[in-house]
Amino acid sequence: MYLDECGFSPTQPVSYCWSLTGHRKRVYYENPEGRRVNVLAAMTYAPSPSLSWISLPRTLKSDDLVTFLPSFGLADSLTVVVLDNASMHRSKLVKAARRELVKQGVVLYFLPPYSPELNLIEPVFGVIKHHDMPERSYTSVDDLSQAVDAAFHRANQRISIKTRQRLRPAA
Repeated sequence: MYLDECGFSPTQPVSYCWSLTGHRKRVYYENPEGRRVNVLAAMTYAPSPSLSWISLPRTLKSDDLVTFLPSFGLADSLTVVVLDNASMHRSKLVKAARRELVKQGVVLYFLPPYSPELNLIEPVFGVIKHHDMPERSYTSVDDLSQAVDAAFHRANQRISIKTRQRLRPAA
């Protein structure tokens, strides 16, 4: 499984827009300070691809990670969680919890520094931000939280549908 965090601000980046010739397009900007929604998400590939996440309207902390990880442990096998070297992943709290996580069937595997392209959840975040959230501006944190959760639900459904379409009966 691949794990990372992603942040959403009240005004999402606009990748393109249009306006009449001679007119300037104005995009409403919402100050993100204290109004971001952060998501801790994991992409599981076995037994079938799925997306799990928690979204919080605050900064994510190491204890959020430590409480999120045990839900992926399987009693009869090990789950390898691939993550980057973010300070939250390498904190004293996470280091102290590693032994207990192994007992619960969760092993942490850290990617080499400066290699986000190796974390396979990163493209999922890009699709969610640019395609699953069509509105680019939100006036309240609650609206943004609902939009983020809805976008992750749509992404999870799309991943599930793709998996079912690939399965074919044997000859």
